[in-house]
Amino acid sequence: MQASAGPSKPGVLIVDDDADILDLLSRTLELRGFRTWTAANADDALQVCRQQPGDIDVLLAGLSLPDDLSGGLAHRVAAESPQVKTIFVTGVPRYIAVGSGLVRPDAPYVQKPANPDLLAGMICNTLQRASAQGDRG
Repeated sequence: MQASAGPSKPGVLIVDDDADILDLLSRTLELRGFRTWTAANADDALQVCRQQPGDIDVLLAGLSLPDDLSGGLAHRVAAESPQVKTIFVTGVPRYIAVGSGLVRPDAPYVQKPANPDLLAGMICNTLQRASAQGDRG
């Protein structure tokens, strides 16, 4: 698990079982002004959320983590930290994820490989929508 410094920047928890993807996403998001934490599985992600209460704004979650094949991590994080918004970043095609009920049709979703600029924009848009709706405290 890793964290970067800078308290005024949005915090992003990146969860992926591929260490190279964790490193790539963390570095590219930090270059775009985000604080990042990384976790290689769902249990580690929940531990990071508990250790960083209020610091994490967005969860980047996969749908096929070895310890979470059903995409339940997002539900578990939302139950413990309702202010954390989820963006799914996965190799699972959206139509399969929606059709099988893993995600809502309107859920923020990026299929791998993720374009860093698109992902950064989606994080900002997600936070702006949440702020406009009064979801962030």
